[in-house]
Amino acid sequence: MSVFRKIQLILLIVVTSQFSLLAQNNTDFFVDTTQHLTVSFGANYTYGSSVMNNEFLNKFIFGGKIDREHKDKAYQKLSSNNRLGGDLNYSLNVVIPLDTFFGKTNISFKVGLEIIEHMDGEFSSDLFKFTFDGNKQFAGENIEIGGTNYNYYKYQQLNLGLINYKYYDEKLAKEGVVFSIIMAEEHKAITVREGSIFTEELGREIDVDLNYLYNSSDTANKGIGAFNGFGVSTDLFTEFYLKNGDKVYLGVEDLGFIHWNKNSLEVATDSTFHFEGIVVDNLFDLNDTLLSNISKDSIINSISTSNEKGDYSVALPTAVNINYTKVLNEKWKINIGVYHKILSNYFPLIYTNYYYYFNKKFVAKAHVSYGGYGKLNTGLALAKSIGNYFNVFIGTNNIEAFIVPSSSYSNSGFVGLKAYF
Repeated sequence: MSVFRKIQLILLIVVTSQFSLLAQNNTDFFVDTTQHLTVSFGANYTYGSSVMNNEFLNKFIFGGKIDREHKDKAYQKLSSNNRLGGDLNYSLNVVIPLDTFFGKTNISFKVGLEIIEHMDGEFSSDLFKFTFDGNKQFAGENIEIGGTNYNYYKYQQLNLGLINYKYYDEKLAKEGVVFSIIMAEEHKAITVREGSIFTEELGREIDVDLNYLYNSSDTANKGIGAFNGFGVSTDLFTEFYLKNGDKVYLGVEDLGFIHWNKNSLEVATDSTFHFEGIVVDNLFDLNDTLLSNISKDSIINSISTSNEKGDYSVALPTAVNINYTKVLNEKWKINIGVYHKILSNYFPLIYTNYYYYFNKKFVAKAHVSYGGYGKLNTGLALAKSIGNYFNVFIGTNNIEAFIVPSSSYSNSGFVGLKAYF
């Protein structure tokens, strides 16, 4: 490799943004036929709900007025399994053939950096209605909020792994293992094991029966440089070709855990509460004592039976991916598969991708799937090979989110570049 090429590689590693391992389904546009020194980077996001359409979701996430029409449409979609979730990922991966340094053929070393942000939740139908329209609608009735949970993670990780290249005649397949060291930044989790809220028919009294657990990382230490815990995870994957030339991929991602440090918070309760309002003697004399009694901290202290600091560990949402790829001819390729994230309120995603090659350097991909955090997903992506050195791509697995946001329930996008040296 020339000095100029080495300088290019160093600059790419230092100044580029990063590309996610979760986007592996999106980047299989051009098939490698031999080992290369490569750098892959980019970004992707996805979010969705089984209840809220994209009009509702965008206002809920980014701000805006949620109209009566949005609420009524969401209420019609409520069921016994209401979910919400999303991911925002960036990463940089470098794959280095080891024959350059150790003379090992068919084996490459992989090193990478990732920034990962994940959120997921499950909620009862009553809680959803209570959140957006208050408790007047439930006068004289119990609101069931048990079975609700919410999880939020943000962390950075260093990836180190080995990839083995296997040749089937002229076709190349890969298998490998990647170990990750995690620097944990932020975590929040709420689990409502059992819970109900009763509002007296005339609204004069409220009774709450609650059994919940709340965990949080150090709230005084935030930002990308925050070090609130550590963890490890593993990715495992393998590909192989069948006798008819079709390819099978099996993969497990993010199998691991994070241990949050001793400055983390745990709040728990298993109690009943009775509320009859606040007595105000003089409406024009709301003194500081009254205001302090209804502060956020006072409310938390009044409903918690346990409030303490201490370390704890959580398992990461682990993904399993299986897909089957068939090349129909020099123009068409198709794959089908199943993708599932464990421990993340995720509904198994069944997907298929159709690739059309205009020529050897330009390809379009159509995507259809059902599941995940939303429902039906349709997507479109484009990829271009530039010379012998770069592959670029851009796309979404939810093109319907931009066309009919009132009738779609997920949104996603991805962009990236793969450089060959």
